[in-house]
Amino acid sequence: MKTVIFVIGTLLFSITAIPNTFAHEPNFGIEVETSKDVLQVCQFFYDEYQLTGSENFKDHHKLFVHAKICPILYDSIAWESNHPQKDIVLIFMIEKKLDENSNYLKNKHLNEKSIPKWFEKKVKLWIGYEIKNEEFLNAVEELSNSNFGKQEEIPRWFKQTAKWYLDETVSEKEFIASIKHLIKSHQT
Repeated sequence: MKTVIFVIGTLLFSITAIPNTFAHEPNFGIEVETSKDVLQVCQFFYDEYQLTGSENFKDHHKLFVHAKICPILYDSIAWESNHPQKDIVLIFMIEKKLDENSNYLKNKHLNEKSIPKWFEKKVKLWIGYEIKNEEFLNAVEELSNSNFGKQEEIPRWFKQTAKWYLDETVSEKEFIASIKHLIKSHQT
């Protein structure tokens, strides 16, 4: 009888104590701003992940957005590799995941460039009258996952703001705000 009580007590203790023991956040003395910083966060959490398992890990860190990428890295073959380029591969995986979720993760949590190169090229072509408004609006639709319908007119103020962005007269943040305003005013 004492053995059964001891086993049940041990199980209850381990179920409640282990998760609380590992429920912590890394403190590197800096904000997580780059993909390399996200990799450091994942390295910090790895022992906890091994002890608690994927579901418990995700549940304990559901509010710590950078930790959500870690299980993807842990499950990759590159994580256990001893190859000297391991970190480069893992950072590439982080950036790929961030690109998939760029409207959420990059814009809200990382201070990295959020306007993709392909879109900047479209802006340059449009400013130089090398593509029509319709093709540029298609690029904006693709970037924002929105729908403009058949409208092809783009306000002059937006074209001027785009020129200023390319000339670095306005910041990327200001240009993104103007894109959001354009989207809002054109949505059907």
